[in-house]
Amino acid sequence: MILVDKGESPLILCLPHSGTQIPPAIENRMNATGRLQTDISWRLETIFDVASGLGATLLRSTASRYVIDVDQPPELQQDPETDPLNALCPVTTLDNKRIYQLDEEPGPTETEQRALLFYYPFHDALRREVERLKKIHDTVVLIDCRSVRSKIKGFIDQELAVLNLGTAEHTACHPDLARTFAATFQGVDGITVAVDDVFRGGYITRTYGLPDIGVHAMTLVIAQRAYLRHESPPFEPDRTGSARLKTLLAQALGRVSEWAEGFEPDPADQLFDKDAAVS
Repeated sequence: MILVDKGESPLILCLPHSGTQIPPAIENRMNATGRLQTDISWRLETIFDVASGLGATLLRSTASRYVIDVDQPPELQQDPETDPLNALCPVTTLDNKRIYQLDEEPGPTETEQRALLFYYPFHDALRREVERLKKIHDTVVLIDCRSVRSKIKGFIDQELAVLNLGTAEHTACHPDLARTFAATFQGVDGITVAVDDVFRGGYITRTYGLPDIGVHAMTLVIAQRAYLRHESPPFEPDRTGSARLKTLLAQALGRVSEWAEGFEPDPADQLFDKDAAVS
């Protein structure tokens, strides 16, 4: 349930939440709300099919975030009912609606089984791609690509910026990376960019972003209004919006790839301090 399209450029695009597949044994225990899967990155793989034209590596999970969230730490202990944003196996939507039938939620043993089936293989594949490209390039850039609804009650009460970059307060990447990406959208009508605001960098960004060894990571969260007609089932694509976004993203990602190929670290730059990472 992991798809990898290998490229040779220094750019890796990782899509942890675009999968829709739910094994029948799990789906049969979900309620109608769970089966709608409102919290996944709907149709995001169609936006990032620009990867091949850039020579980028694209890696994505086909398993739904509701099965297991591969952008969380594996030892996560938070209560999934009270903290839906930080749940390894979510039991509610991001706006706190239950997704399972009564008493059908996964327990610790099932969560561990799901991790063995879906979580660890995903991270093994991602780690291999980072290591493969690091043998080719001095600098590698990993972008954790996600999308969400523009407003989610109790989580995003004010309309989300169209593009949201999370750098873990620049501990997961050099500050120039976010600036290089954002420069493409400066002055573009209808496109707003936020850095380390609602989204400050997920687990993938904070774990794999090691600038001191030449691996720079950044989270990119796109507001779904930018490419969907409606942010609700059936999550129909907006052809005009999708085409425009893909063109702009291809330009921005091309700049990022060029940045990585020409990047020369300054010895005076502070080395990455993993303990300083912000979730």
